[in-house]
Amino acid sequence: MISCIVLAGGQSKRMGKDKAFLKIEDKTFLRKILESLSEKCDEIIIVGNKDKELYLKEAQTVNKPIKFTSDIHPYQGPLNGIISALHLINYEKTFIATCDTPLIKPEVVEFLQREIDGFDAVIPVVRNKFQPLNALYSTERLEKAKHLFHKGERSLFSFIKSLNVKFIDQNKIKKVDPHLYSYWSINTPEDYQKLLSIVQ
Repeated sequence: MISCIVLAGGQSKRMGKDKAFLKIEDKTFLRKILESLSEKCDEIIIVGNKDKELYLKEAQTVNKPIKFTSDIHPYQGPLNGIISALHLINYEKTFIATCDTPLIKPEVVEFLQREIDGFDAVIPVVRNKFQPLNALYSTERLEKAKHLFHKGERSLFSFIKSLNVKFIDQNKIKKVDPHLYSYWSINTPEDYQKLLSIVQ
């Protein structure tokens, strides 16, 4: 069984508005992501920095346990978001998702689950960059994130370096997500307009 953390507490500086609540096909990014990931994840924890009800409203169509927690230290990056959710995780594997990839494919979760045995994490490499978000981790190893954060480390990449990671080439990911949309981050108004031109 798999837990999922959805990181929804970023500042969205480049977008100029909260990406979690941008709309695509009459649904917010957050709702589309929750609906997709609930197909393969057994519980979802949303980490945000606004009123709890704003986030849980987007989970009304999801038939899986949904929890919410606030960032312990708002706007301190994804490592902070991860440690903010650790106390709510029930399962041995955790998929860590970001709220700026509304076209994420649930099949990616299932694929990474098949690849993680013997490793602390399974992380795709897409367009020559490894993708620490929308990746699968051993929940036990996520405790290392807490240790690093309390030592003053804020970099997700430093955390990754401390793990035994299996990196997955994008060609393997394409077997379940041919266009690699699961790793298309919508960060700017230009990205958003391009997304709308494709799906609407």
